[in-house]
Amino acid sequence: MNWQSKRESLYMVWTSKYPKSKFLVIQHGSYVGGYVTDIAHRYAKCDVFLTWGSYFVSAFSKFNDRKKVKLVSFGNPIYNCFNREHYSYNTQLKNKVLLLPTALNNENLNYLYSLIEKFKSLNFEMVLKPHALQGNNYINPDGTFKYPKIEGINQIKGALYPILQENDYDFIISDHSTSLLDAIFFKNKVLYFDPNNKVKGYITHYSHFLPNLFDEDFASLSKDRLYELLSIEKQEALFNDMIYLGNNEIDL
Repeated sequence: MNWQSKRESLYMVWTSKYPKSKFLVIQHGSYVGGYVTDIAHRYAKCDVFLTWGSYFVSAFSKFNDRKKVKLVSFGNPIYNCFNREHYSYNTQLKNKVLLLPTALNNENLNYLYSLIEKFKSLNFEMVLKPHALQGNNYINPDGTFKYPKIEGINQIKGALYPILQENDYDFIISDHSTSLLDAIFFKNKVLYFDPNNKVKGYITHYSHFLPNLFDEDFASLSKDRLYELLSIEKQEALFNDMIYLGNNEIDL
């Protein structure tokens, strides 16, 4: 995943001695809503970085302005395997909502529970697909679980893409996760819910396009207001700004 370990530095030693070889890296994930919070992720240790689109080329150009690295708008290699024109936005209302959260600590989990309770009060059928780490048995030094379980809501498991391809929900709620872009790619309507935005000292790129449901007044939140927050135009603008639709052919 990107270039986090010393092993990648050894690859660079190799390519410096063998100039006809190149160390290529493909972008993994959208980071934190497009914002690269991890310092280790910012500085390229490769000859060629195949990014998901022009937004990431621009971001990594600033991080690596003194490095000899070629930055390419390559697209998401998995998206590139699909023809997006085969999918369309669903106009039917089924009163169903899918949650794709990253509630990996108790604080974010409590915010998520508040959201779930509000949606239940509005008589939505709520379904949740948990993060891969959610509820895993990693133990903190104090004996508590590192990644808490989510309870009290219907949960589904399995691969995400087949679920998104079904387009069976009125809309999908996600946070800074790449899952939000996944949902948009398969033309699902989305709402952005991110308790961490601004609080952590950064602003995600998602928030430059989409309103943050977390900022809404939950006491007065209505179904009509939720549907007003949906905007295919805005989410398509976000997607097009961040993602280049390529063909997985490497041309250097």
